[in-house]
Formats: sequence, structure tokens, C-alpha cells
Amino acid sequence: MFSTACSNAQVNNTSLETFQSIDSTKNQQLYFQFNSFSFLKNNEYFGKIADGYTLFGNQFSPKMIYQPAPNISVEAGVYAWKDFGNDAFTAVQPIFTVKVQKDSAQFLFGNLEGQLNHHLVEPMMNFERVILNRQEYGLQYTIRKSKTFFDSWIDWQKMIYKGSDFQEQIFGGISWNKTLVQKKNFRLSLPLQLTLKHHGGQITSSKDSGQVITVMNTALGIEAEWRMRGFVQKVKTQNYWLGYRQNSGANPYFMEGSGIYLNLLTETKVLNLMLSYWQSSGYMSEIGGDLYQSVGRVYKYPNTVEKERKLLIVRVMKDWKLIDNLFLTFRFEPYWDFNNRSFEHSESLFLTYRQNFRLK
Repeated sequence: MFSTACSNAQVNNTSLETFQSIDSTKNQQLYFQFNSFSFLKNNEYFGKIADGYTLFGNQFSPKMIYQPAPNISVEAGVYAWKDFGNDAFTAVQPIFTVKVQKDSAQFLFGNLEGQLNHHLVEPMMNFERVILNRQEYGLQYTIRKSKTFFDSWIDWQKMIYKGSDFQEQIFGGISWNKTLVQKKNFRLSLPLQLTLKHHGGQITSSKDSGQVITVMNTALGIEAEWRMRGFVQKVKTQNYWLGYRQNSGANPYFMEGSGIYLNLLTETKVLNLMLSYWQSSGYMSEIGGDLYQSVGRVYKYPNTVEKERKLLIVRVMKDWKLIDNLFLTFRFEPYWDFNNRSFEHSESLFLTYRQNFRLK
């Protein structure tokens, strides 16, 4: 049986997601939850669009969870990020979330279930944000049904005060996936995604205080999935049109742009294979993956412009369930850059663990 609520845009990241529903049977119970995320991601990139580097370390988020009512939970804890090769912690931040659930809908206030949980395609949201920007703060409303996935959120990324010499930054969006046709071995669905990134604020002393900037990114697609028996268990095609637009003349490069993103996924009993094609003109996304941008983000060659981008990406992926609540994920992702006639690749390994311990 298909479940759109568990489906993902583009790559299946289920083992890396952090979404949790409220169990009504745990009313007035107190739990300690231990979460750990160990990561190794090596980008062997040498071009002028995306930097090559290695991310290697651990992230922990232990927290207490109490349910004062069957449909309400309160979470409090701490998030700690430790990179290998660095004696200090990269980040230590508090966690506090109030969650209200009714049937298949949830409302969150505080730390959001963000990043990969939004199910955005990678040109709109960089996969590496699960490491580099794991925490989101604000409001979130979600619906997860068998034929409907809906996620809306406001992530308050940068707060300003009177006289701050920088602008406030707010990131919000909507991610929606609706199943149009569902049969025993076939499903056809329509995904729609929209994000807004806002820079502004009236009380800042920044030289850009008079320049309010809103960047909009959109994606409209169609997905078809076939399930089968035997060595090949699933074949899925995901095809998207993406758009970018800015409301002001602050960007010196492109005011608008677009791209197409075509994916073919095959899941087998041994591993999963995915072939992706990206072609764009003047496309930009502040939150999107580095490889897909028309303006480079390389440290040594800042803001290198390549208006037209053409990439062919191959992904070899494997998930292992080692024991209950412990998952190991491996990915090898080489790609060919048609414009620069270059071959580059990345490798990654992730270990995720989440376990609840009842205290009262």
C-alpha cells in the first residue's frame, strides 16, 4: 500500500527525518529521548560554483518530552554540534517545542521539524542543511495523510533589535503533495512547493535598511511510481519545473530564472540508483544546493556567474537498519558538468539513532 505521507521529494530521506507524531496512549507520561546524528560528507569539487570540503562529526539533541494531554506534548532539551578536529563545540543551543495534534494535523511552536522534513527538492533546499543548519525556530503546521502531504512553516532565522547593523531574515514556505491516482502497484501524484526568503526590518541601522528584499522560489512537478516484485522493487520518476524571482533590484545578477529537474529512481533489493538531470538559466536559491546555482559560492572564486547550468547526476544509495532505532545511510554521488566538461563526486555516510526512555 502506498503512503504519500512518507514519500519524499527527490531522494528518499526517511531514515534521516525527525518527524514525530503524538501517541495519545502516552497521556501524562514523561520521557527522556536521546537523538544522535553522526555524519561524514566529502565533496570532491574543484570548480567555481560549489566548494569542495569535508563535514565530519556528531550532533546530539537529548530532550525531555511530557504529554499533559493525549494530543499535546512539550519538549525541552539541548542541541550540541561537535566537529571532529575541533576542540570546541561548533554550536550549543536550547530546544523547546510545544506540539498540538488533531487527527493527522500538527501545529508546532518553537523548534521546528524542519530541513529534510519539508520534502523540498534539492535545488530549493540544500541537503547539507541537515548538518549545517539543523535547527529551525518559529511556527509550523503539517498534515500527513495517506494521500496528502502538507507542510507550512515560518523559520525566524535572524532577529534584529533597535540599532542592529544587519537586517532580519525570515524563511517560510509551503510544501504540498497530493496523490491523484492510487492503485495497488501504481501511484500518480502532484507536488507543489513554494518558499520565500525575506530580508528587511524598520529598526536596523544597516546601510541596506531601506532595501526590503523578498526572494521567491517555486517548484511544480509530477511524480509516477510503480511497485513490483522481484529484484527491482520500485521505479519512480519525478519531474519538476522550478522558478526563481526577486521583488527588488538588489541582486546584481538575475532578477528571475528557471530550471527543469528530472529524476529516475530505481530501488532494488541490494541498493538504490537514481539518475538526475538539471538544466537552468539564471536560477538562484539562497537555501538551495550549491551545485544548482547560476552564481557560484566558492570561497576562492566568489560570485562566479554561469547563467546556463547543465548537470547529470548519478546517485548510488543504501540504507541499513542495524537494530531498532539505529540506521546507517551510504551515498555516492558523482556528476558531470556539461558546460565545464568536468567530472566531480561526493561521498557520504550517516548514522542516526533515536530512542525513548520512559521516566514516569
